[in-house]
Amino acid sequence: MSRPTAIKLALAGVGLALFAAGVRFENDRLRWAAIVAVALAFLMRFFERDRQG
Repeated sequence: MSRPTAIKLALAGVGLALFAAGVRFENDRLRWAAIVAVALAFLMRFFERDRQG
């Protein structure tokens, strides 16, 4: 697995965990942090530098 892929998966996982915590504790800031983390993981798709093939 390449480093950018690992970073994207980590950001998505952190985003899901933050969102779950935000819902559980009814904390809007955690939910927004989760949305930002998942959005960053999504946007990283378009900025991958080491494309092969």
